[in-house]
This record gives sequence, structure tokens and C-alpha cells, in this order.
Amino acid sequence: MLTSNNFKRYLAQFNELIAEGEAMYKAIKVLPVEYFPSLQASERYVLDRDYDWQKWQTNYNLLLEQVIPLTNSQRTSLIKASSGGNLKRNLETHLSKLKAVKENYEKGLLISSQSALGSFSLEDVSKLLKRVPAGLRRWTWEEKSRTKGGTPRQWYIENEYHVQNLLYFLLAAVFPDIREEEYTRSVGQKKPRVDLVIPSLKLIIEIKFWYRNDKPQKIIGEIAEDTSLYLAQGSPHEQMIAFIWDDSCRTEEHDLLDSGLKNLKGIFDVVIVPRPGRMADNTSVINEEDNE
Repeated sequence: MLTSNNFKRYLAQFNELIAEGEAMYKAIKVLPVEYFPSLQASERYVLDRDYDWQKWQTNYNLLLEQVIPLTNSQRTSLIKASSGGNLKRNLETHLSKLKAVKENYEKGLLISSQSALGSFSLEDVSKLLKRVPAGLRRWTWEEKSRTKGGTPRQWYIENEYHVQNLLYFLLAAVFPDIREEEYTRSVGQKKPRVDLVIPSLKLIIEIKFWYRNDKPQKIIGEIAEDTSLYLAQGSPHEQMIAFIWDDSCRTEEHDLLDSGLKNLKGIFDVVIVPRPGRMADNTSVINEEDNE
């Protein structure tokens, strides 16, 4: 069920976005034609102050995706960013939609969307990810075919992308708002891209493939860099779960690595999964050459 705190949190986001959008609207200015005769009509509207229109649109989309039910017939048209036209008209349209959705949200007409997402917590995601080793018990790894005339199948997990696919399959059944390979807000010239993100929980899941030749220090350094970029000031994300696939089953290193990573700011939890013992010990040989 949607808790009182969650309801208030989403309502506060509505109010913040509307206030910021109205401030941007007042800051729009029109470039005079006599000074810029080559400009198209849609290019004459510009923001007069230091507002981030793209960031505002991103936060708009994230909020509406969280509160509008998947079964709502207007969901796509409400969330879809305006294209074409000019900045002033696009902002008017966004604000109108935002205020209408907020009004319905306050009346309790959209609560059903939160019953699915709001009932899960960061702890639930962590518990689910920690059950991956148990699920791998049924991972396809055949010495001989189980059907007459069939071909034995062995589902190799050879790199970070394979692990990402596995986790996406697991989490997408529970979190309809999950996204993959999504760019986040720029940090200077750097444009970070997260592996998996669950906007309704403001959570990033960062995946690392721990190759046999990699030292734990490398994993720690990479995740430390990721947290500083993904959770930088102004980011819509607040927490990160680090998911590490240990391709050489160095279980004696797991405890120290786990405790060390949990000291990093923004790390909610760490999940380290060793490669299953029955999986051949050559799954990442080729990929290691590219990783060196």
C-alpha cells in the first residue's frame, strides 16, 4: 500500500516541478526579429536565466511514470515529451498536464499505480538480488540434451552485459519502470551511463564483472568513481546497489570487499555472486583480453 510518507513525497515533487516550471516560464524571453532575422519562429524563445530545461523534462517524465497507472489510456500521451513548436508552448503544455495529473493524484484517483510500486522497498530489491545464486540452480547447463534429438545447451555468462540481462529479466517482472543503459545528468564533460535504474525507488544497480585477473582494488575504485558520478548533486537518484559477478569464485575475498564498498557514500548494499561451480571455468577467457 502507498504509505502517507510516500504520498507526501510524490506530492512534494509535483509542487517543486510546478514551481520550477512556472519560474522558467516567466524567465522566457523572445529574441527580436530585427536582430536575428534568420531565426525560425520556434527558435526565438529562449530562457533568460540559468534554468535546465532538459533536466526539468527528465524529472517530469520520471514523476509521471511513477504515479500514472500502466493501464491508464492517457499514460503515453501524458508522459511523452513535446516535440516541435517553441519552448514557451511546450512548457505551457507540460505545466497543464502536470497540474491535471497532480489534481487527480490528490483526489486519490491514481493511487492504484502506487500499490504496485510503493509496496516494494530498497530492502526488497536487495533481498531479491541476493537470491540470484539460488535461482542459478536451474540455470541451463546441460551435459546432454534432455529431449530426444535435441542439442545440449550451456548458457554462458561471459561478461557484464550477460549479467545485466539476467538482472533485467529478474527485476522487470516486479518493477515496470526499470530502465537499462540510461544516461544521467552530465558532470562537466562527463556523461555517465548507469547499468540499471529503478526510478520509483531512486535506485541505481551498478553491475561489475570481476574477471579472474582483476584485483579487488580495481572493483572498489570503479564503484567509487561510479557513485561520485551517478549520485552527484542534482541527480534524481539517491542510492546504489553494487552487484558483482565473481567469475573466479574468490569467496575468501568477499567479506572484506563487501564491508569496504559499504563505506562508500550512497551505497545501500553490496551483492557478490560467485560463478556457479558447475559452469565451466573458461567462460571469460576471451573477454579478459579486451578487459586488460
